[in-house]
Amino acid sequence: MQLWQDGILAMLAAVGLAYLIWSFIRALFFPLSPKRQETVALIPAQGDAEHLEQQLHALKLLRQEQNIFGLILLVDCGLSDEGKKISRLLARQDRSVAVCGSGEIGRYLHCG
Repeated sequence: MQLWQDGILAMLAAVGLAYLIWSFIRALFFPLSPKRQETVALIPAQGDAEHLEQQLHALKLLRQEQNIFGLILLVDCGLSDEGKKISRLLARQDRSVAVCGSGEIGRYLHCG
């Protein structure tokens, strides 16, 4: 029984050490950028927005892990009424998500 406990303890210590090393490497090579708020991720949304929620979730995870952009912009590139309803609902759930038409993208980009 002692052997199992020692093995589990060694495994947990190895995982903890690997996490600390990875955190150090990530902080060294991917520092938090103060210009993160200026970077915008665009998702061209079409039709009934079938995969929009999955795409948005993937970008949120990327933002959480890498901290490389601020705003996620859902661009209406031919959404149906159901797609518009879904995209507005997704934008309402998160302040860092916005919906716009293809002609309104410039409003969200900070040039200069």
